[in-house]
Amino acid sequence: MIKLLIKQQPAIDISSDTVLGGIEELGGRWLILFETPRLVVRQLRHSDADALFAVYSDPLVVRWVGDGTPLTHELCVKWIKISLRNYQTKGFGASAVVAKSNSQFIGCCGIIYDPQRNEPEIIYGFGKRWWGQGFASEVVRPMLAYGLKQCGLKRILATIAPENLASVRVAIKAGMVFEREEIEADGSPTLIYSIDPNTIKNNDIKIIDASP
Repeated sequence: MIKLLIKQQPAIDISSDTVLGGIEELGGRWLILFETPRLVVRQLRHSDADALFAVYSDPLVVRWVGDGTPLTHELCVKWIKISLRNYQTKGFGASAVVAKSNSQFIGCCGIIYDPQRNEPEIIYGFGKRWWGQGFASEVVRPMLAYGLKQCGLKRILATIAPENLASVRVAIKAGMVFEREEIEADGSPTLIYSIDPNTIKNNDIKIIDASP
């Protein structure tokens, strides 16, 4: 059964086991974007800094993130501040992914603004112990739907290194389509995948009026 997260605005029913309800404030502390069978995706909060650092200070986790440099604790604190500001000004940003089974922070997924390409881009990353369990696919598709349907974005990109076959599979499974290959400033190739309201699978996404 679908349980809508809010009543003040429409929610999006992606499937029988995924809930996407815009944003809900719980106790004034943090905001939920959506839930999946195993995960809760919410806005980052300042107290996530240590957990964020534990994930993104690992060289293997950040291999495909930005320039591949592990984040310092200071940068994690800054990232959270920027993400919170982005949600206030743009309606989207990096979000925490939390396991329902134990309420543990396992990684991030979100939409950021790519200044190089002047378009929104989806990002995600999880701690190593959570790899290989399908969590990326579980959150990427509803996050794309959140951006396209709830935030009204016209298009969302994914930038993927050709060697990162796991992310290529996640993008394709989420309904993204290959668009082109670009060469970065350092000479490395990047695959560009994209999705828009016309290419996302509309047959299983519907708006539900949750108003009283």
